[in-house]
Amino acid sequence: MQNGIPGSNAGSGPDFDDQIRAHHEYALSRGEKRVLFRTVDGSLHSYAKDELGVVTASTHPQVRSAAGFLILAVVFGAVAVFSILLVAGPTSRGQDPMWGALFLTVAGVAGVLYAVRMAKMASTARRLRAERGIPEPTARQFDW
Repeated sequence: MQNGIPGSNAGSGPDFDDQIRAHHEYALSRGEKRVLFRTVDGSLHSYAKDELGVVTASTHPQVRSAAGFLILAVVFGAVAVFSILLVAGPTSRGQDPMWGALFLTVAGVAGVLYAVRMAKMASTARRLRAERGIPEPTARQFDW
């Protein structure tokens, strides 16, 4: 039993999915914030919001792991640093600063903050799933 849902860690098929859906609806009626989602092995699972982490439903490559988001934060940080050089660069030639490049600075800093926040969310969700013995959610969306 996982998350108070009997049979949520074994089985598959329509009867199993119906059982998980029923327990999920019951949890929602008690006021719990839960999301019904498929696991990597294809079975249905009712995840608490903090257990789900960063889930994408796309066929395109997506960032989902904490390490991936930290790499993304480094890239955004590089954009911010480069944009500061763009602003200050013309002053070495006696010209006015290129103030328009500050837009890139703001975008880069915002990207760093977003990526770090998402990395923390992904890391926390992964830790919670490991502690609670919950399977990994799938990156693919199935029609159920």
